[in-house]
Amino acid sequence: MPTAITVRSDFVVLSLLEIENPEFANWYALGVYWAMHGHYQGVGRYQDTYLVTNIERGILAGNYSCTQSGWFPMLGFKLGMVHGGFLVEPGDTLVILTDPDFTKGYAVGRNYHYTEALPEGRIFSDRLFNESVHEWALGYHEWHDAPEVLRYCLGCRIGELSAAVIPEMETVEIS
Repeated sequence: MPTAITVRSDFVVLSLLEIENPEFANWYALGVYWAMHGHYQGVGRYQDTYLVTNIERGILAGNYSCTQSGWFPMLGFKLGMVHGGFLVEPGDTLVILTDPDFTKGYAVGRNYHYTEALPEGRIFSDRLFNESVHEWALGYHEWHDAPEVLRYCLGCRIGELSAAVIPEMETVEIS
């Protein structure tokens, strides 16, 4: 069940995922607000490269190698930015799809959510998202074509999360 996030006292939004960690929720709210009202923001949906670049930088810097890292709650800001961008400019995808690997993963994630995941498996949380990023960080240097694999994996997760705001009937073609 998505979590009600108070962005401002007069603006509450249901998050893309269930948020258990209050610090993650705070960063998420800041991301939504910043995407909608921050300096040079409020222009609409972000490209998929926003998430790819920021998460890959964190992985390469070692930010997500330890589950106790203080960087994990800040992933809420990145997801909040994506959500806020979507709220400014809704579309048929949560982000603007530019990368072919991310796009394939996105379509697979949406398809999985609607056709394969059991109803209880459709609940995605900040804890599960953080665990995914941690696993990617641990495996990144061992993957063949690591940047492409990361884009695909991240696309899958974002495709799943998109179900919170984009109905089932809208699908993405895999090219």
